[in-house]
Amino acid sequence: MLACRTDPAFFIPLRTLTALVCAFLSFAAAPSGFPATSLRPEDLRVASVGYRLGLEGQALCPDQVPLTGLLLHHLAEYDGEGRATEIARHALDRGPGVLATVADSPAAQAGLMAGDVLISLNGAAFPDPRSMLAKQRRGDWRAPIEASEAWLEAVLRQGPAELRIGRGSQELTIRLQARQACPARVRLARSNQANAFATGTYVVVTTRMLDALRGEDELAIIIGHELAHNILRHEQRLDEQSGTRGNASRIRAAEEEADLLGLKLAAAAGYDVRAAIPMWRRLHAQFGGGLQLVRTHPSLKRREQLIEAAIEEIERTQAAPPPASPL
Repeated sequence: MLACRTDPAFFIPLRTLTALVCAFLSFAAAPSGFPATSLRPEDLRVASVGYRLGLEGQALCPDQVPLTGLLLHHLAEYDGEGRATEIARHALDRGPGVLATVADSPAAQAGLMAGDVLISLNGAAFPDPRSMLAKQRRGDWRAPIEASEAWLEAVLRQGPAELRIGRGSQELTIRLQARQACPARVRLARSNQANAFATGTYVVVTTRMLDALRGEDELAIIIGHELAHNILRHEQRLDEQSGTRGNASRIRAAEEEADLLGLKLAAAAGYDVRAAIPMWRRLHAQFGGGLQLVRTHPSLKRREQLIEAAIEEIERTQAAPPPASPL
């Protein structure tokens, strides 16, 4: 779905006991030598699926970005009580904080951990988080937050970067590099509205939507669809075409394109795309016309036809023998 005209807060206040339990459980469940770490498991879950889609779908994306497996949070995203907690617990007034690192990602391999705070990048300090607190409207502080993350990405496009981080009472220097991949900037928003949307830069999934999904295959299909909107630049394309924002046929055509590419991304990452049709039937039955993901999309019958054809194409491609090597 294309971006809603809402901007739910990405993050919620975190209590100390919850942080300790979540970090322990995430570390203990990690299956690799470079384990995931997280202050909130649900955020790690969304970030991990997005990372896998971006990495494994690389061949499907003409424009690629540095992917680190690093999920950040920022002081301005918390309310007054939450801000005090995050300052006391994680010194989030010093710079962007590490909310999660995906297992086996460059961030995990570099040794970054949930709870770290980023102080400087190649010797230049990150913007002062406290300067954003005076901004009253969310849109006013969202821009500088995204700019700080874009700065990190821009530096990583040139090669490995040197990060100065705070970890408790210590300061450490960490060398971070990235892997080229599809744009996979995915966030979890605390909201009681079941929704997922693409902003042109980020993909946002709400906690209510996450609760409604059954397993990682369904989550990958939802995130893949929204990533496809960003990869195909649908937001920009529709904005550039005069009058097309209200043109239902053009919007539905964009949704169909996103369904196709999203399924290809999910299949490339090893997810079961056959979960798509049962998922959409259940979401239609559960939420009906009140679901934003339904209102701007083709009818359920049309969507099922398109998804079935896309899956058959994907399965034919997967079953085809690889091309013969030249002699």
